[in-house]
Amino acid sequence: MKPLVGAIPCLALNILADYQPQKDLVHQYSIPAMPFLLLAVISTLAAGRRWLQNRRGIILWSLVAFLSLAKFTHFGGKYLVSINTYQATQEAITQVQTQGSVYTTSQIAPHLSHRKLITLTSADFPTANLDAFDYILLNIHQPGLRSNQEFPVNLVNQLKNNQKFNFKYQGDDVYLFVKVP
Repeated sequence: MKPLVGAIPCLALNILADYQPQKDLVHQYSIPAMPFLLLAVISTLAAGRRWLQNRRGIILWSLVAFLSLAKFTHFGGKYLVSINTYQATQEAITQVQTQGSVYTTSQIAPHLSHRKLITLTSADFPTANLDAFDYILLNIHQPGLRSNQEFPVNLVNQLKNNQKFNFKYQGDDVYLFVKVP
């Protein structure tokens, strides 16, 4: 029980929070308690006082924990929504070769995270200065968070008529524009 004392501050903050996702185990707010839980399990195993003695029980509890805490319903829907443009997105990402700045959607940005400047597209706050970016990478089917279907379509049409950007790649409604040097 001693290792669990370190998890008390995290647990207390989560209980006292007004933000509802912070109160459940599904979101990342409970992650700081994990090292202490792991230490408790390790010390219990080292002392030979295992709660579950057989392998089947451990596998069953692991499966129950996964199904209750993971958003497994997203695997068939939300997570697979971008599978139809996956190949085209990967091809476009490979063509972004320099450390240049990128204007892209929230789904593509993690794949380009080693850049110094990445700005996420947003229909609420459309960027006024496209000249600040070396690459503009858009996916019309998945416009990203805080965006809508019209925003990337309008932006693609605007960029096709912009002399400062060259059209470099298009596949499955994924578009890549590169700033003219």
